[in-house]
Amino acid sequence: MRHTKLKTLASGSSPALALLAISLLTLAPQSVAAQATVPTWREITVYASDASYPQALARRGVQGDVTVELALDAKGRAGTALVRDSSRSAELDALAMAMARRLDIAAANGARSGLVTIRFRKDHTTTIATKSCADFNADAAWQAATFPERSLRELPALSESIGMLVYSLHRNGSARQSFPGVEAIVNATVAACARTPDAGMLDVMRQEALKLIE
Repeated sequence: MRHTKLKTLASGSSPALALLAISLLTLAPQSVAAQATVPTWREITVYASDASYPQALARRGVQGDVTVELALDAKGRAGTALVRDSSRSAELDALAMAMARRLDIAAANGARSGLVTIRFRKDHTTTIATKSCADFNADAAWQAATFPERSLRELPALSESIGMLVYSLHRNGSARQSFPGVEAIVNATVAACARTPDAGMLDVMRQEALKLIE
């Protein structure tokens, strides 16, 4: 509506008024479509085994994704940083902004600002086999408290474990047509780990899956 009025004014009687209207148009806020064109510069995954991931946070199950919009200064160096998509952890958000500012972003393709997404992950394939139920319980508690709208099956540790479980059951001939659904395995694993925090998470998942198959 504002732009329509200004365009009407620009086509009016006075050249001075037309110039004023054009100037105001250039100062108008960017549209949503224009703001959505910010390019993605980096996507980085940081694991708990990395020194940059505070162990105190990892022990509490704190993990998630942070998208930072990074602006360049007049000399093309990293300047201001703004969280565009929060991990819902103030500590991770602050850490992500600090990491984004330290990035080498020379290949910015002429853009003056861009997005940097940093994914903080506690586990990867090589650590799942030794993950305890106690450690998983911390992850599940953080997820449930911080992202109540999400299913626990979205936890990175569970995603990795389900894939490893399916592979091992098929390899050993344990999986049949009655193979249970993922949701059933997840629910059984969460309940069993809550009862046996000293057990290994992957071992518990396998035992619960075999019970459901039988």
